[in-house]
Amino acid sequence: MECKNCTLTLEENHNFCADCGAKVVRNRLTIKNLFGDFAQRYLNIDNTFIRTFGKLFVAPEIVILGYINGVRKKYMNPISYFTIAVFLGGLFFFLVQKFFPTAMDFQFTQMNVDSSDASQQMGLEFGKKFQDITVEYQSLFYLAMLPFLSLISRVVFYNKKQFNLSEHFVINMYAYTQMSILVNILYIASIWNSQWIYYLSMSNVITLVLYFSYVYKKAFQLSFKQILLKLLLFLVIFGILFLGIIICAVIYLAFFTDTFKNLKDAQAMLY
Repeated sequence: MECKNCTLTLEENHNFCADCGAKVVRNRLTIKNLFGDFAQRYLNIDNTFIRTFGKLFVAPEIVILGYINGVRKKYMNPISYFTIAVFLGGLFFFLVQKFFPTAMDFQFTQMNVDSSDASQQMGLEFGKKFQDITVEYQSLFYLAMLPFLSLISRVVFYNKKQFNLSEHFVINMYAYTQMSILVNILYIASIWNSQWIYYLSMSNVITLVLYFSYVYKKAFQLSFKQILLKLLLFLVIFGILFLGIIICAVIYLAFFTDTFKNLKDAQAMLY
């Protein structure tokens, strides 16, 4: 008998490969063992997902620095962990599109917008379009954010030479994925209440900043004063880049969609 993953010759009574560690599968794939495998991987209290999720809250340096230093079995690797965040984000978007189309509209329903004021209408339309784009393409935003965050943290911690750029990528990937998983779980749990989702989205930035500060403090062993100064520098650099992203979004809406054209046509009809 051979291992189906690495082709190592195995004894008939072997349940795991001695070379790659893969489980020996003897049965055909069925719905029952498909869901059994899913439950074993993600719902079992002893599995690596729950262990990773919990440890990244109480002691993130153990997971992150452990992976960087070679601990690869005890906790989920950052790529697999990131995939779960992408899946949850896609699930939330699917639920919004199919069953809860007004889940993200609370802030817009609270605005006192004059229907005869084209500039207010344009601002409202832009806000909706920008939100729709960020929700629909959040997986791409996740991927785009990680290199930026890694580069910024490498610049901010220029005097800390123990981590190279790739290791900064791992640090930021774990931290960003942890918050993405948490936020998407809360979003899905609150999807029936647009007001709750609005409050969650408003607190998301603060939570993200605090958690990243916590991770950096643990990973780089910084004092409170040191992490405060690093945080301020990080926010300045990130703010400049985020402004650039907003400008790009405006250019996209102006030149590659009909958003502004439709608003101009509506304004012309009013006058």
